[in-house]
Amino acid sequence: MALLRRILEKLVKPYREILQYARILNAHSIARRMFVTNSFDGLLSGLGVILGSYLSGASNPINYVGSVIGASFSMGFFSGVVATYLSERAERLQELRKTERAMLHPLRGSIYEKAAKIVPIYVALWSGLGAMLLPVIGVSPFIFAEILKADVSVTVLVYTSAGIMVAELFTLGAYLGKISGENMFVSGARLALIGLAAVLFFTLASVIM
Repeated sequence: MALLRRILEKLVKPYREILQYARILNAHSIARRMFVTNSFDGLLSGLGVILGSYLSGASNPINYVGSVIGASFSMGFFSGVVATYLSERAERLQELRKTERAMLHPLRGSIYEKAAKIVPIYVALWSGLGAMLLPVIGVSPFIFAEILKADVSVTVLVYTSAGIMVAELFTLGAYLGKISGENMFVSGARLALIGLAAVLFFTLASVIM
């Protein structure tokens, strides 16, 4: 128990420090926006990959899982994490230099310098998480079908997965509605309709083709 407590303390303490730095630079709202934006992009990308693969005749669940995870990882890591970190770091260091010039005093080693270096990591991780986590949840029917070796048609898996992703879009919209003080159902339905439009488009395309 003592060992477990020490491990938890080592994990929790740095996280608390990161949260403190994020509060100092008011970075929570930025991280939230990046998470929601990249979650939206990741879900629409994953939805397009699944429906496009179905339209092209893919029949192996592994192909769907690999395609979505590959696209999500590429977007989440390289764009969501790396690009976000570099851009956020540049912005924070620029603000730090402006503050130093205004104060006519270097802030090297100060809590503000530490925050300017650590907060970009915090924002980048939330940004990447948004792009990777929700699409993977959306493709979970294919994952379970493969693990359990279930005899389920690809059509059922595709539309189940699409339904989960549309539900996730609705949840994102409802969350935005809660933040903005708007009607959560209307806000959720607004994003869900975008996903439903994609499903309808690919369904019509499959019928025509």
